[in-house]
Amino acid sequence: MYRVIFSFMVTIFVVTQMNGQADRTLSGFVSDTEGLGLAYVSIGIPGTTAGTVSAADGSFKLYLPTSVTPRDSLRFSLVGHESLSLPLQTWWETTGDSVRVMLSSRTQTLREVVVRPDLIQKKRTGTRFKHTKTTTNFAISGKPNQNLGAEIGRRFDLPKGRVMLDTFRFFVAANNFDTVGLRINVYNLHKGRPMENLLSESVVVELTNGQKSWTSVDLRSYKIEVNEDVAVSVEWIYHAGKGDALSLPIDMPVDGIHFYKYGSQGRWKRFVGMSTAMVLDVRY
Repeated sequence: MYRVIFSFMVTIFVVTQMNGQADRTLSGFVSDTEGLGLAYVSIGIPGTTAGTVSAADGSFKLYLPTSVTPRDSLRFSLVGHESLSLPLQTWWETTGDSVRVMLSSRTQTLREVVVRPDLIQKKRTGTRFKHTKTTTNFAISGKPNQNLGAEIGRRFDLPKGRVMLDTFRFFVAANNFDTVGLRINVYNLHKGRPMENLLSESVVVELTNGQKSWTSVDLRSYKIEVNEDVAVSVEWIYHAGKGDALSLPIDMPVDGIHFYKYGSQGRWKRFVGMSTAMVLDVRY
């Protein structure tokens, strides 16, 4: 068993107005207590499409629509860290000095996983098509990074009993960005929707030069052992250079359950009889 101490600080800078009264923007910085930026923190208004992800240096810019009010909260979350919610009222009337909030340290006990040699049967599950007329998009808008944190995933029906996750593969149908960063998430299910992330650290894949192809992610080193079905998703967390299209193929009707979340703190939408091109290799 391992005990890991996590602590970080969130600094929120001045709120500015954009486009007259149309939007507000919130710029800030997420760091640990030593001032080092935390990368790829999911930031947003829970249950809404207002969300983003912090950059590699911990900085972020969040666009808030007019529907957001001081009664709403701003949520920060990152695998391996405790989530933090802040009332927007804290900074709503701030016009000068920045608002700083520090989290107290917490202890996280990581479960010990023993790799058992008796898991020798292998199975590949998922949907392997790649060319369709329909695609599902990581929503691209005119405001850079406004909808970072959007996720596309599917449910994987696994064999009964103990199962180890080995490899996850997904296909990108459209991509014209110079560089794209995608995070792979593995969730257990609650009431049919993704719930708790089973990973204790960010698993990041980078695509360059407009790459459109199958991408394989080795999960064996993360020792993910489950005894129930899971959902695996691809989350858009950063981009660099020019680009305006990023999507995965989707097909229907198929034997599958498709999940989509717009924005880093949005609600999961569930679609039966649909699936994007995703494959999971397991041992049991």
